[in-house]
Amino acid sequence: MKTDQKTEYRSISWQLEIIIAGGLFFTLFTSTDFFKEFYLRKQAVLNYDHYEVLVFFCLYILTRTLLIGFGANLLLRTFWVAYMAIDNWYPKGIAYDKLKLTNLQKERLKQRFHKQERLETLEKWASLSFSFAVLFAMVVISTFVVCLLISMFFIEVLGLEDLVYKPVFNYVMAVVVVLAQLGVLAQFSFTTKITFLDKLLTGIGKAYYYLSGSFLYQRELWTLRSNSKQWVLVGFGMFYLVMATLISVNQLGTFFYGGTFTIAGFDDRKTYTQPSIYTMQNRYYEENLKEGEIFYRGGIQSEVIKEHHLKLFLVHWFWFDHYTERVLDSMDFKKEIPVFKNDSVRSTFFKSQSVKYQATLNQLFIVELNDQKLDSIKWDRYKHPKTGEEGYLTYIGVDSLNKGRNTMHVRRRYGRDTIKTTNWISLPFWKE
Repeated sequence: MKTDQKTEYRSISWQLEIIIAGGLFFTLFTSTDFFKEFYLRKQAVLNYDHYEVLVFFCLYILTRTLLIGFGANLLLRTFWVAYMAIDNWYPKGIAYDKLKLTNLQKERLKQRFHKQERLETLEKWASLSFSFAVLFAMVVISTFVVCLLISMFFIEVLGLEDLVYKPVFNYVMAVVVVLAQLGVLAQFSFTTKITFLDKLLTGIGKAYYYLSGSFLYQRELWTLRSNSKQWVLVGFGMFYLVMATLISVNQLGTFFYGGTFTIAGFDDRKTYTQPSIYTMQNRYYEENLKEGEIFYRGGIQSEVIKEHHLKLFLVHWFWFDHYTERVLDSMDFKKEIPVFKNDSVRSTFFKSQSVKYQATLNQLFIVELNDQKLDSIKWDRYKHPKTGEEGYLTYIGVDSLNKGRNTMHVRRRYGRDTIKTTNWISLPFWKE
């Protein structure tokens, strides 16, 4: 780019920065809510394995990385525009002859404030904050790609699922990859005295360079490194990315509990004998659901029951299939419908299938009303008209219950070889 073109670009670059950063800021800020809702809606029906979880984490960290940089850019540009407006209105700067100060005080002011240097420094930092946001976003994407490839190698080739599924392993791996992407590990030489191995390592290095996406930002990164102190750049880069990660993991911790955490902030309260996942939530009552919300696990019609029955709806989760398939196979449940000789044989077949299916669901769900287990519940496959979720519906009579507070607990069984039970939902309600 020619010198005059650079000068012209610099004069309008702040406008482009504000348009881009300002336009994306709100979108990035609200995007995590979209990711959360998408996850909650799909978690019940999709098998979120390690790869999908990595993508989920990457999207969160990527949005926070851009948000921090664009936010800093907008803040710095706000001050810059404000200072520029004052200097444009008063181009001569400070009118020292009108100040009722001593000559010594005026000399100190002249030495302390330099209009041109002040604005240029602020402009450079504003532009650099924008560049950092985009550059570190590329580092995040590159780190994710490399971590994904490493995980695939460990799982698919070496069969080390137990190691890869540990959160500590993934965090350590991410830190090592980030250091490699920032060029810290470039000083270590992997050359050998064997020509073939040297060529092989060179080929691996080139493949890594392109597969990881490093070619998109390595030149700019080396420009920063060569013109600044390495420890400052690497330290700032690690701090920047760690902050984006901590913010993201804390936000994920409000609804995703695998390897995440939540920062209590200014809440000093302590609760005892309570699991991290709330057993009772507001969304378990149909009357509380707003447009577009979901039950997530299940629920009943309201907190105050005026009817003669409870309408219990349980969402069908993907993980239920592991247990139900095991039970159905033990009952010789026919998954394919055969050809029937007559209607009588057809009717007998479907009655037998229904009995086996109902027995399976009654083994899958353990429903207790005021600590009394309910046996032989009649379940129906059901798609809820309000939330669109598919699951199981049953009606439970409550005429015999005392007026006042009652509680329904639902536990579920899971597992294939070793069968265990876990609390699923707790539904306190008031019977009028």
